[in-house]
Amino acid sequence: MEKPFISIVIPVFNAGSTILQAIEACKSQDYPADRIEIIVVDDGSTDNTKEAAVRPDVKYIYQKKSGPASARNNGFKNAKGDAICFTDADCTPDTGWVSKLVNHYYAEDTGAVAGSYDVYGSPYLLDKFVHYEIRDRHSRMPEYVNSFGTYNVMIKRNAFEAAGGFNPEYCNASGEDTDLSYRIIRSGYKIYFAKNAFVSHKNILRLLEYFDVQFRHAYWRMKLYKAHCPMIAKDEYGYWKDFLEVFLAMGAVFCLFFNLEIASILAIALFLIQLSQAVKIAVQGKNILYAGFSFVTFIRVFVRIAGGAFGFIRFWIFRMG
Repeated sequence: MEKPFISIVIPVFNAGSTILQAIEACKSQDYPADRIEIIVVDDGSTDNTKEAAVRPDVKYIYQKKSGPASARNNGFKNAKGDAICFTDADCTPDTGWVSKLVNHYYAEDTGAVAGSYDVYGSPYLLDKFVHYEIRDRHSRMPEYVNSFGTYNVMIKRNAFEAAGGFNPEYCNASGEDTDLSYRIIRSGYKIYFAKNAFVSHKNILRLLEYFDVQFRHAYWRMKLYKAHCPMIAKDEYGYWKDFLEVFLAMGAVFCLFFNLEIASILAIALFLIQLSQAVKIAVQGKNILYAGFSFVTFIRVFVRIAGGAFGFIRFWIFRMG
């Protein structure tokens, strides 16, 4: 049986320093080269992205800045593949990435195959800590999941079309992948989670930048939850810790105005949850310094709540977007 033709779509914005490495990794797959095409959609870059991405064996598409959801839709419209693999411009797929995703192509009820996360040789402890945290979450997830990340997913053409593609209203890189996941499931398809299909993410995270990303994710989550309210408690990426820490943090903030003692107790309980997770990662990573990131994840909870609050006001109260 002939292998399915695969289109790899990479949206890019001002990633001239990383896009070539992503392209080379896609060209180095252990999948038949004549059954793969690589499409780079430049979302209005102003750096040297075009010079880095334009290659004889790469389909380069430039568009006016419209956001990653729009760029991925544009890539799909120009793709010939039976299925489309999406990754990001700062990602490096493993050599067997496409093959491991395609292994699950022939299951008729499977509309998408999601892969897992690795970190690309970053010297920064925060990057590595986030890597361990995500891998821990992935280890808890079942064979079939309700959502995927667009840094590592294969979507069948018919499933993409049935779901209507990405919603371009998500003009930032946040929420558009989960939104499409939910619509693919609503269309009657399943999402398989291939835990052995890895893509390395070349994060170079700084603390304030990381908090900004967390704020943005929580902000756009409110739009996502407004559109898919029944799915809030069904996302396997989250688990009891996520719900409990939101309850504790909101309770602590509320009690600040009425009872400092109760607020302190709730804050301490919240910190102990973060500490236990950070210590677990310190043991896994064999580096006691990871335990110190309990302070980072403690602050992160409040950053997420702030982002969610602003998003709730915009999308739920004022119904803007």
